[in-house]
Amino acid sequence: MQGLRYCLALLVLLLLSCLNRSAAAQAPEETPPDVPPLEEVEEGAEYIYDPELDAYIPRPQPPETPFVPMDFRFRIGIVGEYAKEIMTPAGPQEQIKNPLILINPRDGDIGVYAKNFPARIVANSANGSWIIGVAESSSVEGSSGSRQRECAVSLNMTDNEISIIEEFPIFSKFQAFFSPRDYNSIYYCVNEPATVNVIVSYNLRSEAETPLEIEGNRFYLQGIKPSEPRGIWVTDPFSLQDYPILNLIDLNDGHTLETVGFPGCRQVISSPDGDNILAVVENGAEASLGYYSFSDKSFNQVPRLVLTRPTVKWAHRGLVVIAKESTATRDRFLQIDLASGNVREIWSDYSKILYWDISPEDDALVFVADSEQNPLVYIVPLDPTMDTVNCIHLQDVSDISWIGCLNPPSGGGSWLERLLPF
Repeated sequence: MQGLRYCLALLVLLLLSCLNRSAAAQAPEETPPDVPPLEEVEEGAEYIYDPELDAYIPRPQPPETPFVPMDFRFRIGIVGEYAKEIMTPAGPQEQIKNPLILINPRDGDIGVYAKNFPARIVANSANGSWIIGVAESSSVEGSSGSRQRECAVSLNMTDNEISIIEEFPIFSKFQAFFSPRDYNSIYYCVNEPATVNVIVSYNLRSEAETPLEIEGNRFYLQGIKPSEPRGIWVTDPFSLQDYPILNLIDLNDGHTLETVGFPGCRQVISSPDGDNILAVVENGAEASLGYYSFSDKSFNQVPRLVLTRPTVKWAHRGLVVIAKESTATRDRFLQIDLASGNVREIWSDYSKILYWDISPEDDALVFVADSEQNPLVYIVPLDPTMDTVNCIHLQDVSDISWIGCLNPPSGGGSWLERLLPF
């Protein structure tokens, strides 16, 4: 009898075991969590850290949206490297060019103006006639060709001619501002190490130059003041302070019209009209803004404003600036009214911004995201009622060195009609 009970109990255990195995076989297997490779997390190639989720997430990709025509007059100028394969007696070879690319924000058309302009652009005229850049002497025809020197060059957008303005050692800092009364003239300075420098008035057509009679050396130019009294803001060459002191130098006789100090500031930036000086005060990664007004000789602090690692540019009109904030994961743009302190976010994304500029009529913000290949150009309207954002892919372009907004030539046509296919 006990043997029978033992057999029945064993049979029940076997049946239960079979039922459990059958249920386990029918239950769906859970998918293991998708953990990114450690190398990609460390390098940040495909994943980024989101502080809101406290986790690594796949890097967001720009949306594939159709291009929407925008009624803007300006053109987007870009200088970058373009690799082209050419046939030689030794076989196919890769040739690197640095074209000046022009993009029309009205329709997204991309064209090439100058096939090779390997320069960092430092200034451009308001009428679209001239561009001033700095290039390695080894790439400039008619220079010394030395790899230890650079050339300031002018590009005439009407006849496509490139001319040398000045050649200097590579450690110099070349600065140039266009004259407020003559689009064919600039004021420039070359701050060569350990040499006496001058500020030069230079005519781009005649190549005539006139040094300004200013005492001192190592001049750093901050901006032009075109209204009376006309002058150019220059960092005081004799100052031993650890903060900026600016002198407003008369453009006619070189005497000092005004001297302004900015204690505690990291940098100062002149407004396009030269009537206001923006002051950036930093404390670690945080910064605040203030400004000096020439009209009433007053200093003003923007209330309740703290920025993280900002880069700031003046808008072309009014007491308005655009600031790019950079955090560990995001870059964003803010439009700031300095008088009222009102702040409006224009753009925020996980992308890191490489270069950016404001259109001449303050109607759009253009920038390029940091990318080794096929960079993406964004066009963001500054009108708060417009919510369209256009993205343009630049195929086969790399190592962008400059992006800016250029006015088309007066009267239309001219260099716009000579664009080459890209």
